[in-house]
Amino acid sequence: MIIGKRLKPGKIIMTLVLFIFGFLVLYPLLFMVVTSLKRNIDILTNPFGITSVHFKNYIVAWETGRIATYLWNSVKVTSITLGCQLVVISLAAYAIGKLKPWGYQIIFSLILMMMFVTTEMVTVPNYTTMRDLGMIGNHSSLIVWYTAAGLVMGTYVLTNFVRGLPKELDEAALIDGAGMFQILLKIDLPLVVPAMATIVIFNFNGIWSEFYWALITVNRFEHLKTLPLGLINFSSQFSSNYGVLTAGLCILTAPVVVVFLFFSKYFIANIAAGAVKG
Repeated sequence: MIIGKRLKPGKIIMTLVLFIFGFLVLYPLLFMVVTSLKRNIDILTNPFGITSVHFKNYIVAWETGRIATYLWNSVKVTSITLGCQLVVISLAAYAIGKLKPWGYQIIFSLILMMMFVTTEMVTVPNYTTMRDLGMIGNHSSLIVWYTAAGLVMGTYVLTNFVRGLPKELDEAALIDGAGMFQILLKIDLPLVVPAMATIVIFNFNGIWSEFYWALITVNRFEHLKTLPLGLINFSSQFSSNYGVLTAGLCILTAPVVVVFLFFSKYFIANIAAGAVKG
Protein backbone atom coordinates (compact mmCIF):
# COMPACT_ATOMS: atom_id res chain seq x y z
CA MET A 1 0.00 0.00 0.00
CA ILE A 2 1.39 3.35 -1.08
CA ILE A 3 0.71 6.03 1.51
CA GLY A 4 2.15 8.87 -0.50
CA LYS A 5 5.25 10.25 -2.10
CA ARG A 6 7.85 11.89 0.05
CA LEU A 7 8.42 15.52 -0.74
CA LYS A 8 11.96 16.32 -1.73
CA PRO A 9 13.69 19.11 0.24
CA GLY A 10 14.59 20.94 -2.97
CA LYS A 11 10.95 21.01 -4.08
CA ILE A 12 9.82 22.28 -0.68
CA ILE A 13 12.40 25.08 -0.76
CA MET A 14 11.46 26.04 -4.32
CA THR A 15 7.75 26.14 -3.41
CA LEU A 16 8.51 28.29 -0.36
CA VAL A 17 10.64 30.71 -2.39
CA LEU A 18 7.91 31.04 -5.05
CA PHE A 19 5.32 31.64 -2.35
CA ILE A 20 7.44 34.40 -0.79
CA PHE A 21 8.03 36.10 -4.14
CA GLY A 22 4.33 35.80 -5.01
CA PHE A 23 3.39 37.40 -1.71
CA LEU A 24 5.88 40.25 -2.23
CA VAL A 25 4.40 40.93 -5.68
CA LEU A 26 0.76 40.79 -4.60
CA TYR A 27 1.06 42.56 -1.25
CA PRO A 28 1.24 46.14 -2.64
CA LEU A 29 -1.87 45.43 -4.71
CA LEU A 30 -3.74 43.99 -1.74
CA PHE A 31 -2.62 46.87 0.47
CA MET A 32 -3.96 49.36 -2.10
CA VAL A 33 -7.33 47.59 -2.29
CA VAL A 34 -7.66 47.42 1.51
CA THR A 35 -6.70 51.09 1.87
CA SER A 36 -9.31 52.11 -0.69
CA LEU A 37 -12.03 50.58 1.51
CA LYS A 38 -11.08 52.44 4.70
CA ARG A 39 -11.91 55.83 6.13
CA ASN A 40 -9.16 58.40 6.22
CA ILE A 41 -8.96 58.34 10.03
CA ASP A 42 -8.59 54.55 9.99
CA ILE A 43 -5.78 54.76 7.44
CA LEU A 44 -3.85 57.20 9.62
CA THR A 45 -4.41 55.39 12.93
CA ASN A 46 -4.25 51.77 11.70
CA PRO A 47 -2.70 51.62 8.21
CA PHE A 48 -2.14 47.84 8.15
CA GLY A 49 -5.37 46.68 9.81
CA ILE A 50 -8.96 46.35 8.66
CA THR A 51 -11.31 48.18 10.99
CA SER A 52 -14.16 49.08 8.59
CA VAL A 53 -15.33 48.77 5.00
CA HIS A 54 -16.04 52.13 3.38
CA PHE A 55 -17.31 51.81 -0.24
CA LYS A 56 -18.10 55.53 -0.37
CA ASN A 57 -14.52 56.20 -1.46
CA TYR A 58 -15.30 54.72 -4.88
CA ILE A 59 -18.49 56.77 -5.19
CA VAL A 60 -16.62 59.99 -4.40
CA ALA A 61 -13.83 59.09 -6.82
CA TRP A 62 -16.30 58.24 -9.59
CA GLU A 63 -18.51 61.32 -9.24
CA THR A 64 -16.43 64.11 -7.72
CA GLY A 65 -13.09 63.15 -9.26
CA ARG A 66 -14.51 62.77 -12.81
CA ILE A 67 -13.10 59.27 -12.99
CA ALA A 68 -15.98 58.22 -15.27
CA THR A 69 -14.87 60.68 -17.98
CA TYR A 70 -11.22 59.72 -17.73
CA LEU A 71 -12.07 56.01 -17.74
CA TRP A 72 -14.23 56.29 -20.86
CA ASN A 73 -11.47 58.19 -22.67
CA SER A 74 -8.94 55.49 -21.79
CA VAL A 75 -11.28 52.69 -22.86
CA LYS A 76 -12.01 54.44 -26.16
CA VAL A 77 -8.39 55.19 -27.01
CA THR A 78 -7.11 51.78 -25.90
CA SER A 79 -9.78 49.78 -27.77
CA ILE A 80 -9.33 51.62 -31.07
CA THR A 81 -5.55 51.50 -30.80
CA LEU A 82 -5.42 47.77 -30.07
CA GLY A 83 -7.77 47.07 -32.98
CA CYS A 84 -5.58 49.06 -35.38
CA GLN A 85 -2.42 47.45 -34.05
CA LEU A 86 -3.68 43.88 -34.42
CA VAL A 87 -4.81 44.48 -38.00
CA VAL A 88 -1.51 46.04 -39.09
CA ILE A 89 0.66 43.60 -37.14
CA SER A 90 -1.14 40.50 -38.45
CA LEU A 91 -0.91 41.68 -42.07
CA ALA A 92 2.75 42.69 -41.74
CA ALA A 93 3.75 39.47 -39.97
CA TYR A 94 1.93 37.34 -42.56
CA ALA A 95 3.58 39.19 -45.43
CA ILE A 96 7.10 38.96 -43.98
CA GLY A 97 6.81 35.50 -42.44
CA LYS A 98 4.83 33.68 -45.15
CA LEU A 99 4.62 35.61 -48.43
CA LYS A 100 8.25 36.83 -48.25
CA PRO A 101 8.22 39.49 -50.99
CA TRP A 102 11.38 40.90 -52.54
CA GLY A 103 13.44 42.70 -49.92
CA TYR A 104 11.53 41.27 -46.95
CA GLN A 105 14.77 40.65 -45.05
CA ILE A 106 15.73 44.31 -45.41
CA ILE A 107 12.26 45.36 -44.20
CA PHE A 108 12.53 43.03 -41.20
CA SER A 109 16.00 44.39 -40.39
CA LEU A 110 14.65 47.95 -40.49
CA ILE A 111 11.89 46.91 -38.08
CA LEU A 112 14.51 45.54 -35.69
CA MET A 113 16.53 48.75 -35.97
CA MET A 114 13.46 50.79 -34.99
CA MET A 115 13.53 49.12 -31.57
CA PHE A 116 16.51 51.34 -30.72
CA VAL A 117 14.54 54.53 -31.43
CA THR A 118 13.37 55.94 -28.11
CA THR A 119 10.26 58.02 -27.52
CA GLU A 120 12.26 61.12 -26.66
CA MET A 121 14.06 61.02 -30.02
CA VAL A 122 10.85 61.36 -32.06
CA THR A 123 8.68 63.47 -29.74
CA VAL A 124 9.43 66.87 -31.32
CA PRO A 125 9.08 65.85 -35.01
CA ASN A 126 5.95 63.82 -34.30
CA TYR A 127 4.37 66.64 -32.33
CA THR A 128 5.17 69.11 -35.11
CA THR A 129 3.67 66.80 -37.73
CA MET A 130 0.47 66.24 -35.78
CA ARG A 131 0.16 69.95 -35.04
CA ASP A 132 0.43 70.78 -38.75
CA LEU A 133 -2.21 68.12 -39.52
CA GLY A 134 -4.55 69.62 -36.91
CA MET A 135 -4.61 66.48 -34.76
CA ILE A 136 -3.56 68.12 -31.49
CA GLY A 137 -6.53 68.57 -29.20
CA ASN A 138 -8.37 65.34 -30.07
CA HIS A 139 -7.93 61.64 -29.42
CA SER A 140 -6.57 60.95 -32.91
CA SER A 141 -3.21 62.30 -31.78
CA LEU A 142 -3.10 59.60 -29.09
CA ILE A 143 -4.41 56.79 -31.28
CA VAL A 144 -1.96 57.39 -34.13
CA TRP A 145 1.01 57.67 -31.76
CA TYR A 146 0.09 54.61 -29.69
CA THR A 147 -0.62 52.52 -32.79
CA ALA A 148 2.77 53.30 -34.31
CA ALA A 149 4.59 52.77 -31.00
CA GLY A 150 3.30 49.20 -30.59
CA LEU A 151 3.87 47.97 -34.14
CA VAL A 152 7.60 47.23 -33.94
CA MET A 153 7.67 44.73 -31.08
CA GLY A 154 4.33 43.20 -32.08
CA THR A 155 5.45 42.63 -35.68
CA TYR A 156 8.72 41.10 -34.52
CA VAL A 157 7.01 38.66 -32.14
CA LEU A 158 4.26 37.62 -34.54
CA THR A 159 6.59 37.28 -37.54
CA ASN A 160 8.77 34.77 -35.70
CA PHE A 161 5.65 32.88 -34.67
CA VAL A 162 4.23 32.84 -38.22
CA ARG A 163 7.51 31.49 -39.60
CA GLY A 164 7.09 28.40 -37.44
CA LEU A 165 3.66 27.50 -38.80
CA PRO A 166 3.53 24.38 -41.01
CA LYS A 167 3.57 25.16 -44.73
CA GLU A 168 1.55 22.04 -45.52
CA LEU A 169 -1.65 23.66 -44.24
CA ASP A 170 -1.28 26.59 -46.62
CA GLU A 171 -0.46 24.31 -49.54
CA ALA A 172 -3.50 22.14 -48.85
CA ALA A 173 -5.72 25.23 -48.66
CA LEU A 174 -4.32 26.51 -51.97
CA ILE A 175 -5.11 23.19 -53.63
CA ASP A 176 -8.68 23.46 -52.32
CA GLY A 177 -8.99 26.87 -53.96
CA ALA A 178 -8.59 29.13 -50.90
CA GLY A 179 -7.31 32.64 -51.47
CA MET A 180 -4.58 34.49 -49.59
CA PHE A 181 -6.94 36.28 -47.18
CA GLN A 182 -8.95 33.10 -46.59
CA ILE A 183 -5.78 31.28 -45.57
CA LEU A 184 -4.83 34.17 -43.29
CA LEU A 185 -8.24 34.46 -41.59
CA LYS A 186 -9.29 30.80 -41.36
CA ILE A 187 -6.02 28.93 -40.97
CA ASP A 188 -3.09 31.04 -39.84
CA LEU A 189 -4.73 33.53 -37.46
CA PRO A 190 -6.39 30.84 -35.28
CA LEU A 191 -2.96 29.22 -34.91
CA VAL A 192 -1.27 32.42 -33.72
CA VAL A 193 -3.84 33.30 -31.04
CA PRO A 194 -1.30 32.71 -28.20
CA ALA A 195 1.17 35.12 -29.79
CA MET A 196 -1.52 37.73 -30.41
CA ALA A 197 -2.69 37.38 -26.81
CA THR A 198 0.87 38.11 -25.68
CA ILE A 199 0.91 41.21 -27.87
CA VAL A 200 -2.44 42.34 -26.43
CA ILE A 201 -1.20 41.97 -22.84
CA PHE A 202 1.97 44.01 -23.35
CA ASN A 203 0.49 46.63 -25.67
CA PHE A 204 -2.62 47.09 -23.53
CA ASN A 205 -0.51 47.81 -20.48
CA GLY A 206 1.61 50.29 -22.44
CA ILE A 207 -1.38 52.13 -23.90
CA TRP A 208 -3.47 52.13 -20.73
CA SER A 209 -0.66 53.43 -18.51
CA GLU A 210 0.91 55.89 -20.98
CA PHE A 211 1.38 59.38 -19.57
CA TYR A 212 4.17 61.23 -21.39
CA TRP A 213 2.57 61.74 -24.82
CA ALA A 214 -0.89 62.35 -23.35
CA LEU A 215 0.58 65.10 -21.16
CA ILE A 216 1.97 66.83 -24.24
CA THR A 217 -1.05 66.58 -26.53
CA VAL A 218 -4.27 66.65 -24.48
CA ASN A 219 -3.31 68.06 -21.09
CA ARG A 220 -5.03 71.40 -21.85
CA PHE A 221 -8.35 69.69 -22.62
CA GLU A 222 -10.05 68.34 -19.52
CA HIS A 223 -12.67 66.33 -21.43
CA LEU A 224 -9.97 64.51 -23.44
CA LYS A 225 -7.71 63.37 -20.60
CA THR A 226 -7.07 59.68 -20.17
CA LEU A 227 -7.13 58.00 -16.78
CA PRO A 228 -3.38 58.23 -15.94
CA LEU A 229 -3.32 61.91 -16.88
CA GLY A 230 -6.59 62.66 -15.09
CA LEU A 231 -5.34 61.04 -11.90
CA ILE A 232 -2.69 63.76 -11.59
CA ASN A 233 -5.39 66.36 -11.03
CA PHE A 234 -7.28 63.81 -9.00
CA SER A 235 -4.32 63.21 -6.69
CA SER A 236 -3.82 66.94 -6.12
CA GLN A 237 -7.53 67.34 -5.37
CA PHE A 238 -7.60 64.44 -2.88
CA SER A 239 -3.98 64.54 -1.72
CA SER A 240 -5.00 64.32 1.94
CA ASN A 241 -7.82 61.81 1.44
CA TYR A 242 -5.90 58.57 0.97
CA GLY A 243 -8.99 56.37 0.78
CA VAL A 244 -10.43 58.21 -2.23
CA LEU A 245 -6.99 58.49 -3.84
CA THR A 246 -6.31 54.76 -3.62
CA ALA A 247 -9.83 54.08 -4.89
CA GLY A 248 -8.92 55.99 -8.04
CA LEU A 249 -5.69 53.99 -8.32
CA CYS A 250 -7.66 50.75 -7.98
CA ILE A 251 -9.92 51.81 -10.86
CA LEU A 252 -6.80 52.49 -12.94
CA THR A 253 -5.24 49.12 -12.10
CA ALA A 254 -8.33 46.89 -12.37
CA PRO A 255 -8.54 46.73 -16.22
CA VAL A 256 -4.87 45.73 -16.47
CA VAL A 257 -5.43 42.84 -14.05
CA VAL A 258 -8.62 41.75 -15.82
CA VAL A 259 -6.96 41.75 -19.26
CA PHE A 260 -3.99 39.77 -17.98
CA LEU A 261 -6.20 37.19 -16.28
CA PHE A 262 -8.36 36.84 -19.41
CA PHE A 263 -5.42 36.33 -21.78
CA SER A 264 -3.10 34.59 -19.32
CA LYS A 265 -3.85 31.06 -20.56
CA TYR A 266 -2.85 32.06 -24.10
CA PHE A 267 0.18 33.92 -22.77
CA ILE A 268 1.38 30.86 -20.83
CA ALA A 269 0.70 28.62 -23.84
CA ASN A 270 2.87 30.88 -25.99
CA ILE A 271 5.75 30.74 -23.50
CA ALA A 272 5.43 26.96 -23.24
CA ALA A 273 5.43 26.59 -27.03
CA GLY A 274 8.54 28.74 -27.30
CA ALA A 275 10.28 26.66 -24.66
CA VAL A 276 9.48 23.42 -26.50
CA LYS A 277 10.66 24.85 -29.83
CA GLY A 278 13.86 26.09 -28.24
